[in-house]
Amino acid sequence: MAKHNTFTQEDNILIHTRMLDAPRDLVWEVWTNPKHIKEWWGPNGFSLTTNSMSVAPGQTWDFIMHGMGRDWDNKIEYVEVKKPSLLSYKHSGKDADYDFTVTVLFEDMEGKTLLTMKSVFKSKEIIAALNRKVNAIEGGKQTLNRLGDYLNRLINE
Repeated sequence: MAKHNTFTQEDNILIHTRMLDAPRDLVWEVWTNPKHIKEWWGPNGFSLTTNSMSVAPGQTWDFIMHGMGRDWDNKIEYVEVKKPSLLSYKHSGKDADYDFTVTVLFEDMEGKTLLTMKSVFKSKEIIAALNRKVNAIEGGKQTLNRLGDYLNRLINE
């Protein structure tokens, strides 16, 4: 059995896996509903404002992350949406150099969910620059930790 809760970098690709102690339908819901996603999206200490969110191919999620003393405009354009198993999207911000694509797989594992998030950047140098600038890899890990914590709160309410 593969290890869960892992992070790897393969050249210009970041791959996070996370075993979540929650059913796949719930994980999908908290990832695609603005009411839920504002509770966990972003690194520790960040908050989120969603301007609009329509999770469908060709549609967008327009949002602002607040943290590190500033606002970060973000836009996600959904490419592929297969509820509740797959999200694929293009992520963009102010600086086009840092645009990247993401595929998120939600696998049912006997009532739990194995989440695999693969982010593809233009180059490994871009990842290194983002990491120097905003500690991006650690931020990604913290975001998925916050997702797990939020799911646990929902399940235990």
